[in-house]
Amino acid sequence: MAEGLAEKERLLRRLVAEMRLMEGTANALRERLQMVAATSSELRLAKRSLEDLVKIEADNDLLVPIGGSAFIKARLGQVDKVLVGIGANISMEMEYEEALGEVSERLEEMEKAQRSIEQQLVQIMAQLESHRGQAERLSAEIQQALQGAA
Repeated sequence: MAEGLAEKERLLRRLVAEMRLMEGTANALRERLQMVAATSSELRLAKRSLEDLVKIEADNDLLVPIGGSAFIKARLGQVDKVLVGIGANISMEMEYEEALGEVSERLEEMEKAQRSIEQQLVQIMAQLESHRGQAERLSAEIQQALQGAA
């Protein structure tokens, strides 16, 4: 009887340790999901802006957001060249169509990454719930065994 109880306690400790690891993984996935979602949002805005800007004639006035709900007036020039960040604080000048394609491609990649992270999060949460159920059952069995022995 004591041997079976000791085995259940070992199993419970292992489940609790695995649950802690899963919780850490879930938190990391949530943080990554937030970053990917923010990047997707920025890329969506950039794509929409590029699509809208090409429809406006050159020399029209625009209000350009500079942050903090503040704007400056600017005059639109030609939109045939676009500066696009390529990473490590480096930007590259591209033709409009190439820039739009680059932004669209990045957006698709971010959306795929977002879906993948969401799937991973769902899986880890399901495993965590399964482990919680097992841990609760083992804990109850251990308690019953200890009460029966007393």
